[in-house]
Order: sequence, then structure tokens, then C-alpha cells
Amino acid sequence: IEAVVASMAHIAAGAPELPFYYYHIPTVTGVALDMVEFLARAGERIPNLAGIKYTASTLHEYQQCVEFDGGRYDVLFGFDEMLLPALAVGATAAIGSTYNFSAPVYHRIMAAFAKGEIETARRWQSRSIDITRAFGSYGGREAQKAMMGMIGFDCGPCRPPLTTLPADRTSALRKDLDAVDFFKLAAEASAAELTV
Repeated sequence: IEAVVASMAHIAAGAPELPFYYYHIPTVTGVALDMVEFLARAGERIPNLAGIKYTASTLHEYQQCVEFDGGRYDVLFGFDEMLLPALAVGATAAIGSTYNFSAPVYHRIMAAFAKGEIETARRWQSRSIDITRAFGSYGGREAQKAMMGMIGFDCGPCRPPLTTLPADRTSALRKDLDAVDFFKLAAEASAAELTV
């Protein structure tokens, strides 16, 4: 933790007037440290520390981060497939990669939760999991860039070392997404958002 705090303090000092967020994504970085301890130490050393993007399944620790020092920090939730349980332990905001192409689905999860309609929220969370599972075997960013193109947003090719999905894999991905009604859900959810 001391090494991470020291390196983050150095980075944050490069733009001391801007709020600084630490991205905690252990499945990508391989760094799975106690974020409560991180907040305790970093809060003393990083004056512009605003919070954490917390992308891990350890909801008990997430809750402790949300509640740390009376809720001093903005702790955004980043594990898209677990938004609903995160709401139950105090999440009020989230940042997720699948929100780029499925934001209305997540809006519905949050709206249903806010109304106490847990079964509705659970059904929408299940749909988001179906979508995530459908593209998972095609790679993370590679598949997500292809999906953005499929819904009309060409984000360009992947940067090395990632590779852009070839046409045959993109076609297979489209079929897998069709099987979970991704395009229908996106269209329906988008239309519903416009009428709210």
C-alpha cells in the first residue's frame, strides 16, 4: 500500500488543482490491496484525492470505503455485472465500460432500485449479465469497440497490443448478441429513456 500511495501521490501532484481518483481494478492490474487502508494513508498524503473507482467484487470492502471517514470520498462502483448489489451497500454512482452501449439498461436498474422495485432491478441486472457474457469470449476492449460500431459509434481500431476483431469474429459476436436480444434491448431501452 505504501508503494501505491507514494506513486499515486507523485502522479496527483502533477495536477494538484484537479480532483484525483485512484482506479482500483485488481482483475486487470493484479494489485489487490485493501482500499480502506489505501484511503486512510492516501488521504494524509494526497490533498486532491477525491475518491476511488472501485472495480472489484469485494462488496464488504466497497461498503467500508463508501462509509470511510463519514463518507468523505466519492467511491464510484465499476463492476458493471454487480451494480445492483453495490446499490444495496451504498453506491450512488458508477463508471463502467458496458455503460457505453447499455447505459439505459443500467439506468433502469438504478431507477427500479430507487423505487424499491427489487425484482425489476434484478431482471435488468440479469440482462446486463447476459450481454456481458455474450461478448466476454471475444475479448474486452476489442469486443466493446466492435459493439460500439454495431450501434452506430465508430470508435476506430484498437490500439496495440490489442487487435481489432476480424470480420468473421465480429459477425459471430453480432450473432451472440442477437441471441441475448442486445440490439432489441438497446433500442427498447433507448426509446424508453426518451419518453421519461
